[in-house]
Amino acid sequence: MAETADRAESTRTGEVRSDILLEVRDLHVHFHTQLGLVRALNGVSFSIPRGKVLGVVGESGCGKTITGLAIMQLVPHPGRIVSGQVLFRETPDSPPVDLLTYDRHGPEMRAIRGNKISMIFQEPMTSLNPCYTIGDQIMEAILLHQTPDRVEARARTIQILRRVGMPNPEHVFSSFPHQLSGGMRQRAMIAMALSCTPDLLIADEPTTALDVTTEAQILDLMRELQAEIGMSIMFVTHNLGVVAQMCDEVVVMYLGKVVERAPVDDIFYAPRHPYTVALLRSIPRLGSGRKEPLEVIQGSIPDPYAVVPGCPFHPRCPRFITDLCDFIAPEETVIDGSPQHTVRCHLYPGSTPPRVTVDGGAAADAPTAVDGRG
Repeated sequence: MAETADRAESTRTGEVRSDILLEVRDLHVHFHTQLGLVRALNGVSFSIPRGKVLGVVGESGCGKTITGLAIMQLVPHPGRIVSGQVLFRETPDSPPVDLLTYDRHGPEMRAIRGNKISMIFQEPMTSLNPCYTIGDQIMEAILLHQTPDRVEARARTIQILRRVGMPNPEHVFSSFPHQLSGGMRQRAMIAMALSCTPDLLIADEPTTALDVTTEAQILDLMRELQAEIGMSIMFVTHNLGVVAQMCDEVVVMYLGKVVERAPVDDIFYAPRHPYTVALLRSIPRLGSGRKEPLEVIQGSIPDPYAVVPGCPFHPRCPRFITDLCDFIAPEETVIDGSPQHTVRCHLYPGSTPPRVTVDGGAAADAPTAVDGRG
């Protein structure tokens, strides 16, 4: 409990605790397009402890991938990081630095990207350069960050390919991406990300489109390497089964906001936000009757150009409170006094501002929030 209280205090005072590797604070990312403004991230905040795995879940379009790209300063055009902080503390004794103060093309950011923080991109076939061999692409990061000796870089590349379970790594070194299977390309992407033994690995759906056997092998490999190197992982996925298997803490995102954050056991056994509950209920379960319909989340994510007033989930929420959820955006509040478990929902005391504006501009007490358990 003292640890969780320290975490809340560090967030409030603006400090970063020594056991926190990276902390994202109030991150906003916008895309200015011909059709209008897309608010991809709307005040995302979370932290990643050293040596831990943070899962980031939510439907497609909730901002999971953009969060990872923003941390790396790789948001594609016409996207722009509008505001926020990404505080990175390389060692427990070093002062935190805000990565967003660096020029995305400058030497400071280049020294971190691919070296201290690496990313496994979602689709290896589109992320690997078809014009270069697998070996050349992995060697590039080693030559840039580790050693200028090409002979040593080649040896390290073959070693990391062997470490990720690549069959015949000497042959794969000289192969092009199209000559490898999907599982082998995924292993090559993992080898590239781990070639410089990063402090933080951002894994953006690293098992997408893989068969279940290859997926299990990749997950086992990532767990082994994480324990061996002692790195932290930000694991972006749709698969809640993988979250239960891999993660220590979980962040649930919806429409560019973090709606719930908690240890993995709390997410599965004591979920609080209606969206988290709906995600868990939509998982097929063994033992359910064949004729029982699979539960689905009603509706769909709003148009990216739309601005949803109040709680972003209220148009789809089965516990929607009229004249509250559709007007007032909930604030983040702790559950049962534990700063490790927070939620943005008017069902819980603390999420509704104490004074809200009503018709005519007058201030009035907010409706009383209720305990949403059960």
